[in-house]
Amino acid sequence: MKIALIQVPFHLDKENIGMGKGPIKFLDARIDQNLKDQGHQIKVEKIQLFKQYRNQLKTIAVLNNALGKIIKKTLKEGFFPFILGGNCNTCLGTLAGFNKPKPGIIWFDAHGDFNTPETTPSGFLDGMGLAIATGQCFQDINNIIENMHPIQEACTLLIGARDLDLGERKLLESTEVLTVNNIILKKRGITHGLLPKLMELKSQTQQVYLHIDIDVLDPSVAPGVDFPTSEGFLLNEMEEALMLIGDNIQIKAAALTAFNPEKDVANKTLYTGFKIINSIIKIVENQSIGELS
Repeated sequence: MKIALIQVPFHLDKENIGMGKGPIKFLDARIDQNLKDQGHQIKVEKIQLFKQYRNQLKTIAVLNNALGKIIKKTLKEGFFPFILGGNCNTCLGTLAGFNKPKPGIIWFDAHGDFNTPETTPSGFLDGMGLAIATGQCFQDINNIIENMHPIQEACTLLIGARDLDLGERKLLESTEVLTVNNIILKKRGITHGLLPKLMELKSQTQQVYLHIDIDVLDPSVAPGVDFPTSEGFLLNEMEEALMLIGDNIQIKAAALTAFNPEKDVANKTLYTGFKIINSIIKIVENQSIGELS
């Protein structure tokens, strides 16, 4: 399988700090060689910033514009794009790079990332990534990120969010975004809890961008995050959810974000990240050889 590992080593508009170190850590730990050893053809790309702007949002948009161009080129060359991102806003460039209409999003996150400037209590821009992607705010960035269009709410599935701000929760509930939280998943089990929402998503779109903020996992298996939240997925639960997705809907691109090596413990999060990356690649490989019904 041809895989492009695309590094976006930024925490918002700053390179190689905090979560921006996560993509670099994966490459330093030889995730590329790990995949090559399994017989895959690997190329590594890195998004760079050649000019610093005073406006943080503009800087992020410029980075995502560059990412979108890489995604488009990667897909054209027949490579599967796997984004190793610092922040979750890398979704914007990834979605802009898609070359087919009506993509969907499956978004794993302990948080909603659905704040807007009106709902956010903190002003943290990376808490708005999914809201921007679905057209809730900051749509002027479409003038910078080529081919970036809002994703339909009904084509979006948020999984595992358990730490939502009040205004964010109200906004999310007013939309058609599909959601399934960890309480339901742990009570009903992964398959029974997730499959109905997955089928709703499948009725709207045939291909998705798979986004994983690693803090969706429990801190016991992924402590290396800035915003740890209890009652998250265990690794076997995460892998079960990914397999269920792979059995039912085409994964067009994937991203693993929000790993902060500075906060990791005994490389637990690094190990977990390796396992997730390998699980996704195996699922996509199976899809590519016709196992998706």
